[in-house]
Amino acid sequence: MKKIILFADTGIDDAMALIYALQHPAIDLMAVVAGYGNTDRDRSARNAAYLLKLGGRTDIPVIAGSTRPLSGDTPVFFPEIHGEEGLGPISPPMSPEPFQRRTNFTRLFQLIKQNPDDITIVNVGRCTSLAIAWYLSPEVMNLVKETYIMGGAFLEPGNVTEVAEANFYGDPQAADFVCRNAPGLTIIPLNVTRDALLTPALTDFIGSRADTPLLQIIKPILDFYYEAYQQLEPGIEGTPQHDLSAVIAALELPGIFTYVSKQVKVEDEDGYAEGLSIADFRPGVQECTGAGCARVAVSMDIGAFTANVLDILTRD
Repeated sequence: MKKIILFADTGIDDAMALIYALQHPAIDLMAVVAGYGNTDRDRSARNAAYLLKLGGRTDIPVIAGSTRPLSGDTPVFFPEIHGEEGLGPISPPMSPEPFQRRTNFTRLFQLIKQNPDDITIVNVGRCTSLAIAWYLSPEVMNLVKETYIMGGAFLEPGNVTEVAEANFYGDPQAADFVCRNAPGLTIIPLNVTRDALLTPALTDFIGSRADTPLLQIIKPILDFYYEAYQQLEPGIEGTPQHDLSAVIAALELPGIFTYVSKQVKVEDEDGYAEGLSIADFRPGVQECTGAGCARVAVSMDIGAFTANVLDILTRD
C-alpha cells in the first residue's frame, strides 16, 4: 500500500485525483490538506470532505491549509473553469464555514511522525501549504519518503500566462522553495499533463459504469470541465487530467512516465516571467545528482495512462 497525503485546491481536476486515490486498491489515503487555488480555502476543504463522505471515508482527516500565497497577495479564483463552488455543477450540501478554524498542521505532523519514511506527499495545487509545513517543521518533513508535485511548464507555453503554469504562478515563492529544498522530489509538469486527456466518449463510458455516489459525480463535473476547456482551448479533444497524472506518477507504474533529473528554479519576481519554471535542457548538459535535484517528467505513455484510469474508475 502506498501511503499518500494529498495536498489539493479542490477543484474539478483535484476531485478526479482524490476519487482515483480512494478507488485505487494500492493507495492508502492518509489525509487531504486543502488550500486555496481553484477556489478559496474553505470551499476547497469542504469539497474534499464532501468527496470523502460520498466515498464513505469520513475517517480520513481534512486539514485546512493556506488561504493565500506567501506574498500575502489576494488570490484569484477560477469559477469559469471550476464553477462557483469548485466542483462544476455540483453544490455540496455542506457549508464551508466549519473549515475556517481548521488550519492545524499538528495532525499532518502526527501522521508523518507515526509513519517515518513511509509517507508520499502528492501536491496538486499551489505549493503554499507544503512550503509552510517545511518552514514550520523541517525535521518532521524530512521524515517524508518522497514528494510529487503537479506544476510548472518546461519548454512549453503556460496556461495562465505565456510562460507560467497555474500552480507555480499562484505562489512562485512557495514553488521555488519546494523545488530547491524538498528531497526525493518528482515534478509532473504541464508539458506532459496537457496530453492526459479524457475525451467525452471516455467520460460517458466511466459514467455508464458508475455505481456509487462518488463515481456518479465524475460525468457531470467532467462535462462541465469539458465545456469550460472548449472556451479556453477551442477544439481540445477532452479534459486534461493534470492532477490525476501526479497521483498516478506516485504509484511508479512501469512505462507510463519518463524522467530527467534537473535542478529546478521558479521565477518569483513580479514581471513578465513570474511563475516561470526553469531548468537547463540545453543539449549536452548532463543530468544532476544529489541534493537539489528533482526528477522532471518529460513524456507520458497516453495509452497506458488511459488504460490505467479506466481500469481503476470502472472496475467492479
